[in-house]
Amino acid sequence: MSRRGDYRTYYTTIKALIVFIIAAITVLFRFLKEVNRLKLWGELAKSLLISFISLTIIAAIAQVSEEVAGLLVIAGLIYFCWWWHKKLSYTDTRLNADMWQQRQWWWTLDGWQFEQEVAKVFRINGYKATVTKGSGDGGVDIILKQGDYTAIVQCKHYQNPVPPEPVRALWGCKDDFGADEVIMVASSGLTEASAKFVQNKPNYKVLNLDDIIRMSQQVSTFSSQADYVTSDRKYGRKLDI
Repeated sequence: MSRRGDYRTYYTTIKALIVFIIAAITVLFRFLKEVNRLKLWGELAKSLLISFISLTIIAAIAQVSEEVAGLLVIAGLIYFCWWWHKKLSYTDTRLNADMWQQRQWWWTLDGWQFEQEVAKVFRINGYKATVTKGSGDGGVDIILKQGDYTAIVQCKHYQNPVPPEPVRALWGCKDDFGADEVIMVASSGLTEASAKFVQNKPNYKVLNLDDIIRMSQQVSTFSSQADYVTSDRKYGRKLDI
């Protein structure tokens, strides 16, 4: 019986290891794909060189204290991942910002891509914009924060005006999120019935594709990552919409 239990433990360990390897290869492939798309091979080479030097120093420290060396390795991995996350987000935003002025480019995006780009436009204008996971969010696509201000955003990247149903549903989510405002980003605007629903609600704002393009024009260039990256204390430029 114990031998059978040992076999099960062995196979479980092998299965977990295979899953981990596949996941690691997938993440690495996607990472290198983004590096290639954004032409960041030079940055990657520099970061790998710094990592090699750091590991050499840590190896020397390990001869004195393995515990300290282990903590330094973990801290280094966390910092490496964080730095590249910021680098890819920044470069990707710079790359797409050149396209924000072109209406036709926006229409090449699918719904998920549209949400991501709208969130970036909000970020460079001073908001902390979090894209939701897409399920169990009540139709809310983006959550905006700036100081004590909170707004919920829904994106409808339709060729036709948005009908009343999703407009009303978004308004119904306002209290659930503790939002100060509700924003509907409707590429082609609203139908007449939808417009009547929001016309007497000062905390309900509607932005069409032209409005998003104008928002991007307010910050047409930015010289450093600090221009638009948000944090808990810094929200960058303020945008009145």
